[in-house]
Amino acid sequence: MRASEVAKYLYLIQSGAVRLFVRNAEGAETTVQFFFEDDMVCSLESMLSGCPSGLELVTMEACQLRMLDRDTVLTKFQSHATMPSELLALTQQRLIEYINLYTTVIAQTPTQRYQAMLVSQPDKLARIPLHILAGYLGVTPVHLSRIRRRLKSGPGLQAF
Repeated sequence: MRASEVAKYLYLIQSGAVRLFVRNAEGAETTVQFFFEDDMVCSLESMLSGCPSGLELVTMEACQLRMLDRDTVLTKFQSHATMPSELLALTQQRLIEYINLYTTVIAQTPTQRYQAMLVSQPDKLARIPLHILAGYLGVTPVHLSRIRRRLKSGPGLQAF
């Protein structure tokens, strides 16, 4: 999915990795979130409102995706009694994730955020290309290399 398009599909990731990002006026990308197996991803606000999204989705590795088109998703939401509560639960989960992301960006250094990812998601972290991870952390690839080298040589957590 590209920015300025209305989200046409909801993707269920069966295997692989996807990233969600925004692109500024100069074309620089900022990764917002990563998605992996068993995650569901789409620009939900675009799909539900019918308005163009400011977000883009791209695969980071070969993926097997189950795609549900917008009409099917909206029909299911309207025709199944449990769908509104499932949508609410999904929306609440995403809101919590984005609040946590926002607060960690403000309260933690890139090194602290990287260390937290090493602890909470080491297998997934190893699948993210370093230049994309650097952008997600808000540092240059060179700075990420320094962070990783410092962690490797210091006590405690080991960088990949």
